[in-house]
Amino acid sequence: MKKQIMSRRGGFTLMETLLAVALVGVLVSIFLTVFVPARGMVQQALTRQEAERITGVLRAELGTIRPNERAGAKAKTSSDGKYLTPFDKGFYWLQKSKRPSTSIVIFSYRADTSKPQRADGTYPAVKAAKAVPGRNSQLVTIACPMDDSLHKNDIKEAVGPVFVVKMSQLVDKNNGTYEISPNPGVIAQSNRPEEYFSSNETGDSYGGAVFFRADFYQMLPPNPARYRDRNWRRMGSPLFSANMSFHR
Repeated sequence: MKKQIMSRRGGFTLMETLLAVALVGVLVSIFLTVFVPARGMVQQALTRQEAERITGVLRAELGTIRPNERAGAKAKTSSDGKYLTPFDKGFYWLQKSKRPSTSIVIFSYRADTSKPQRADGTYPAVKAAKAVPGRNSQLVTIACPMDDSLHKNDIKEAVGPVFVVKMSQLVDKNNGTYEISPNPGVIAQSNRPEEYFSSNETGDSYGGAVFFRADFYQMLPPNPARYRDRNWRRMGSPLFSANMSFHR
């Protein structure tokens, strides 16, 4: 008598499939609970660190007068157009925030150290394909007006994001509080630094200080020519903001 042997076809039963799906679900839940919040905290820390770095670049540049750096004909901060003090520079830079096309930009680029320094002490940009780090180029971060003829070509060679800065004065309401001026680039009661001193000097320590809100936007694309007719409403929402000041 021949015995009939039953053979089981390959595969999983419904119960085995459900158990496998449940196990995968538990593992995914554990992963999301443990790793996703940690990743979010790291990203937030990196974002804060980057914001502080960019803000620090603006703060340092406002306190520095570069060689042969000029304020422009409309600033009238001195007879030859040069900044007299860092306060003059901050005053003039805030006024340039009326429009994105003349406001301040902050960006990094590969400086061509094989060439002579320019009038303001910086090096021209070198294209990425020709850059040899440590030999003929170094990565630098600068802040300058977008319409600065010396740096407009550097912006096109930027490494990483380019930030556009809107500077709006924080106006003292004489009761210990400040409000943001609705008109970026306008400084209350004065158009020139010396006028600001004469109208605000009261013997306290704040007569020579201007407080302002700096709103940082990303420049997309990094091409100054595309921003010639753009206003702040078309820039959208800032990536981050910071309250700052410059002093006499």
